[in-house]
Amino acid sequence: MPLAATRAPYTLFIVDDDMPLNPREDYDCLGKMVCWPGRYILGEKHDFSDPCDFLEELLFSEYSSKHDRNNPVFEFLKSGKARYARLEYNRSTREWELKEIQNWASESDWYVSSSYAASLKDNVPDWFLHDCLSALHNDELFSLVEQMEGMVILPLYLYDHSGITMNTTGFSCPWDSSQVGWIYADKKRIEAEYGKVTPETMEKARQVLEGEVKSYDYFLTGQCYGFQLFREDVEVDSCWGFLGEIRDVQDAVKECLPEDCDPAIVELLQFRYEELDIDEYLEELREETEGLDCEAG
Repeated sequence: MPLAATRAPYTLFIVDDDMPLNPREDYDCLGKMVCWPGRYILGEKHDFSDPCDFLEELLFSEYSSKHDRNNPVFEFLKSGKARYARLEYNRSTREWELKEIQNWASESDWYVSSSYAASLKDNVPDWFLHDCLSALHNDELFSLVEQMEGMVILPLYLYDHSGITMNTTGFSCPWDSSQVGWIYADKKRIEAEYGKVTPETMEKARQVLEGEVKSYDYFLTGQCYGFQLFREDVEVDSCWGFLGEIRDVQDAVKECLPEDCDPAIVELLQFRYEELDIDEYLEELREETEGLDCEAG
């Protein structure tokens, strides 16, 4: 829906951007957006088959054998907090046994799915960590990811009804909305951006991720604009790639106008509900101006 205004000798148009930049592809973003929608291609490209695969990879990269420290994944399984898996030490065989349950009705249905004959404080082989991660469910994996040092991760929800819109808080309609992924910034990204990880820099990162999701939502909902500025009937300036609420876009356009163009022209902008042909609009404006000049003469 275009807007137009004239303040002689300039005429300003704000119009829809038909070829907008994709914030997830064309912007330098702090966060990485990983999604699994059924009908749409959203966020950045990735090779994760499902959310579980993604969460496992984050934890595996953080806690694999190249890291010499206590492993929260093993601690979680030893605590008994996992619903369908646990890690127990067998004194007879002197092995750590990963037990999983195959039938939730009875304690007797626990079985040993993997075992490791050494201390968990040593460099545990990657295959055993992988087995342990595979035994956990998505919500348990996500809880462990949230506890990773320097990790900021937010859920992404999509509402799909006569168009799509995205946020990090969810929508009230359970039928047309669902979680489709996450946006996150890890310790490495936060350190590169802010120098070090502190509660303050993590909060800054969280706010940036929220802003990135908002910008992406503007892109998804078609709130993408550009402006064209004419001096009489000659185009003298233009700029594209504005995302946001139209009032915010107007304020941003005001900052881009040349010095000799009165910024008050932005306040004169009015919606044009019919399809706008700029050449015809300028021609009509010229004819009106000439008519007024004749009357004055």
